[in-house]
Amino acid sequence: MGSAVLFLAALLGRTFYVQVVAASELASQADVQSLRTVLVSAPRGVISDREGDLLAVSQEMVSIYANPRQIKDPQGAATALASLLDVPKDILLTKLSCDAGFRYLARKVDPEIGTKVKALKLDGVGVCNEAKRVYPKGALAPQLLGFVGGDHDQGLAGLELQYDKVLSGQPGEIRVVSSREGRWLATVSAKDPVPGKPLVLTVDADIQFETERVLAETVKEFGAARACAVVLDPQTGEILAMANTPVFDANEFASPDIAESDRRNMVVTDQYEPGSIFKVVTVAAALDAQILTPQTVFRLEKQIQVYDMPVPEAEEENLPEIRELTVTQILARSSNVGTVKIALELGKSRLINMIDQFGFGKPLGVDFPGEVGGYVRPPEKWYGTTIARVPLGQGVAVTPLQMAAAYAALANDGVLIQPHLAKDLVEPWRRQVVTAGVARQLREMLTVTVEDGTGRLARVEGYTVAGKTGTAQKVRPEGGYYADRVVASFVGMIPAREPRVVILVTVDEPTKEHWGAYVAAPAFARIAEFAMQHLDVPPDAAQ
Repeated sequence: MGSAVLFLAALLGRTFYVQVVAASELASQADVQSLRTVLVSAPRGVISDREGDLLAVSQEMVSIYANPRQIKDPQGAATALASLLDVPKDILLTKLSCDAGFRYLARKVDPEIGTKVKALKLDGVGVCNEAKRVYPKGALAPQLLGFVGGDHDQGLAGLELQYDKVLSGQPGEIRVVSSREGRWLATVSAKDPVPGKPLVLTVDADIQFETERVLAETVKEFGAARACAVVLDPQTGEILAMANTPVFDANEFASPDIAESDRRNMVVTDQYEPGSIFKVVTVAAALDAQILTPQTVFRLEKQIQVYDMPVPEAEEENLPEIRELTVTQILARSSNVGTVKIALELGKSRLINMIDQFGFGKPLGVDFPGEVGGYVRPPEKWYGTTIARVPLGQGVAVTPLQMAAAYAALANDGVLIQPHLAKDLVEPWRRQVVTAGVARQLREMLTVTVEDGTGRLARVEGYTVAGKTGTAQKVRPEGGYYADRVVASFVGMIPAREPRVVILVTVDEPTKEHWGAYVAAPAFARIAEFAMQHLDVPPDAAQ
């Protein structure tokens, strides 16, 4: 940076001579000279996590350029530069032999290479300073950070794109007089670049790292295609981690070896049918409408018929023909029949209203590019069996972030807060979804799910946990469902009594085990345990 300042100071000194002392002489030579503007890249702002750990910086590098019209011996210059720049000699020869005033020979290389090029003292070959975007933590949050490209390091993906105007600053400008042959004769004026501003994220790099590590191990253990997770602070809407697999070096984001699908931030850009974790929406609507209580008892058969569609329990084998369950037990044991019976008593209008209140079917407005809104069938297109499918998380599509935000509202006494990734740059909206009393009831019911229901493997020693498992068959493009392809998930909050974080884990196409209770719940527990220790949250469970 110091060398750049000295360089610009020299240019400004030269400006006085050109504009005052030699102005008339240069003007008289206008017929053989041209005035052009050269842009000077601005240093890009750093990206750091909430604790100040650097996630993206601009490192000073050099670029090698040439004015081919000044090259006296293109063959010799290409031979001298080929091994030094690690560029094939024939490519260099083509650039050095063309009829042009400027060509880059190598971009953003180590400054030592620039020193060696200068030592060659080749006419028409020069070295200039340029910044290269570097991600110091390597394989951490690549899908989240994104990357930059182009001559002036424009943000092209992820947070680099979302906050490009903040990070990029304003380029400087040098106006120069050059000869007809392209030789730089004098500087007319110079304007310093304005550095980009720093970007501080809500993300905690340590929690992000642990979340990515757990996801990678889960994918390997269960032979899954991929997985994603989000860790939310329900009181602020701040995203502490947003993780995807596979994990790769963020410095290699644009490499052709990285598949386009692997660059996606699935938490925001992918939608799926959520399955049983969506059942809480129906129960929340029924409690909010005061048509039942957590202790209301339902008489349940092994399956229920809704028009021409039978709805069975997920596992019927060991169930009695008739059983009685409270609403709390229906949620804890993830009863399909019980959930549909609640939905039938609730009715279409109140269910649709609650789905809308939670924000499903439209983007949350998270500060990340490419967010999708999911899909909710319009009211006029609800058919007779829709009321039996949607409460089970079928016929509706959500993003992982939407699902996590819905549970965060329950963790925050019914207040849904806009999730966000940048500190101090977003003023999140807030909306009361259900009453504080209903939210507390649901937290207690979801605690039973973990203590005595399908979520037992999500338990964390010393802490109360509230959450819900989900196993959803994937939709075939031609319609219907795959028999052997599922999305396994778990979403929960910890500590359940006064939640500090909400965590959602989604595992796509596990092959060695399908149920969310066995695939995603243990991953939740490992992430949650680390988060509690890292955030110094004291245990709250009775010993």
